[in-house]
Amino acid sequence: MDWRPLLVEFIRQLWDRGLYRDNPWLRRIVDKYMELWVDWRTGMTMEEVDRQVAILNPEPVKLTEPTFTETLEGETPLGGEMRLFHGNPKKDNA
Repeated sequence: MDWRPLLVEFIRQLWDRGLYRDNPWLRRIVDKYMELWVDWRTGMTMEEVDRQVAILNPEPVKLTEPTFTETLEGETPLGGEMRLFHGNPKKDNA
């Protein structure tokens, strides 16, 4: 575990309490390591989201493959009509 994102987290919690907000050294530390903190914090958030999804939806959703159709010859030099359907195209267009 890298200590730099934890340092930024600690400084941010101090600032949330109104402490040391004008300290130039702390400002430099946060400016330098903010990107690492964002990556670390995003990872923590996504782990929590994954845990919640596993609880709410223990069985993954099964998606059908999309259907692609095209007419090779048509009105333009590139060919004719192209369509992409998800699900049953006959049912969806009826």
